[in-house]
Amino acid sequence: MYREAIEMAEMKQETTNKPEPTPVTTEVSILDKLKEIVGDERVSDSELERVVYSGDPSSLPQYHYRWKGKYLADYVVRVENVNEIQEVLKVAHQHKLPIIPRGGASSCMGSSSPTHGGISLDMKTMDKVIEINKKSMFVRVEPGVTFERLGNELEKEGLTLGIYPSSAKSAVIGGWIACGGRGGIGTPFYGSLREHTTSLSVMRSDGKLQTVEGNDIDLFLQSYGILGIIVEATLKVHEIPSGYKTFSYCFHDLERLCISMMEMAKLEKKPLYLNIADSELQKYSNPMEKGRYVLTVTYIDEPDFLPLSELESITGNYDGTYLGDEFSEKDWDLRYDVEFNPKEHTETLMFQEFWMPIDKVYEMLSSYESYRESHKIPALWFGMLGTPEEMRLELMAMIDAEHYLKFIASKGILHKMMKKAIKLGGGPYTIGLQNSIYMSRAYPDRLSRMKEAKAKWDPEGVMNPDKVTDCMTSFRRIDFLFLLATAFRRLSRYVGK
Repeated sequence: MYREAIEMAEMKQETTNKPEPTPVTTEVSILDKLKEIVGDERVSDSELERVVYSGDPSSLPQYHYRWKGKYLADYVVRVENVNEIQEVLKVAHQHKLPIIPRGGASSCMGSSSPTHGGISLDMKTMDKVIEINKKSMFVRVEPGVTFERLGNELEKEGLTLGIYPSSAKSAVIGGWIACGGRGGIGTPFYGSLREHTTSLSVMRSDGKLQTVEGNDIDLFLQSYGILGIIVEATLKVHEIPSGYKTFSYCFHDLERLCISMMEMAKLEKKPLYLNIADSELQKYSNPMEKGRYVLTVTYIDEPDFLPLSELESITGNYDGTYLGDEFSEKDWDLRYDVEFNPKEHTETLMFQEFWMPIDKVYEMLSSYESYRESHKIPALWFGMLGTPEEMRLELMAMIDAEHYLKFIASKGILHKMMKKAIKLGGGPYTIGLQNSIYMSRAYPDRLSRMKEAKAKWDPEGVMNPDKVTDCMTSFRRIDFLFLLATAFRRLSRYVGK
């Protein structure tokens, strides 16, 4: 009996000491949940795809983004319809993941760059032209259709949207709406994208679908995806013109170029397209045999729209020389490439875009050319008329990113130019990630309205964080960094000598 008791105690001890069996988990991973929504082929967590979908064509080196924090997306998801977006949003809320809507990613200011990981939501597969209505002159489209494709579809019906970004080959409708569409090819004549947008269908961060009309549309132009996801847009269209006529003029003096540009912008007959550039930029697309600057202007080729005598008078008064029909036609044909061609000839094409009153463009460009000489940087520039009163001005620098001090000093010069632009009544053209630090100085009223809208539309802060209303760093910190970098850059040149 005693022995039996001992044996029973030993058996009990063995049972007690035996490790508990590992429970079988039934938890589904985030990746598997996303695959259940869109399928294996349209979701990825591979490092390669996460890198590709976390940047843009600016090709700025990785260290430039270190201050952003977690700068890679955790997952890439390509959605094809509204139901998929709703389900992805549920997963994002459940696991507290940010959603970063991504279109053509051609703004090059980090508009669709993650700052806290999350889900990069690729909208390009939502690319249907839903309806073309010739009677009421509108088109309904999904956000992922490119401007080039939309233009081709409208042209079959004898129609045109009339306005296009210079990146029309890759830019998508939803992306240009989110970036504002203030200045583009056609806007001086037809008006801005806001004047063409009659309604939007937007997916809120809570998964609810809402129609946006009237003044609320203003919130979504220049919203950069921080309020919700644009899933459909209704836009006005126009009858396609019978043809276009382009005139290109060279100038030897910068001030005379800018005065000619202003006088052409103020003419009663408005151009479809007016751009100015220096010879440094032109040599990568349509080189000039003479002159330091070029002005190209395009009109609808009909007597009622061509101010021939006025153009002759303006250019004659300011020593502009016509570059000929062949040069002019080529400049028009290259309108979608001229700003991007220099990238093929440099490791890193750095640039900053400004929205400037046209009467301040000369002051901006003369300052930049002064910096080009004093700092010995390979600088070039381009300007495109957005409205009769304002211009999108792009200042560029061709830099080898391996030379860190030269790189960061050149960024510092562009920062100085932004401070000057704000002082002159301008500001950043594209906000995105990089330019959010300037919102409080350049657009304080807009910032206040967007903060109110953010609290209403996305109270949990799921949508594209750290853009427009929030910034991961301060203006003072960046200002001090660039001041220090440009000082060291100048010092290093003298030490080198």
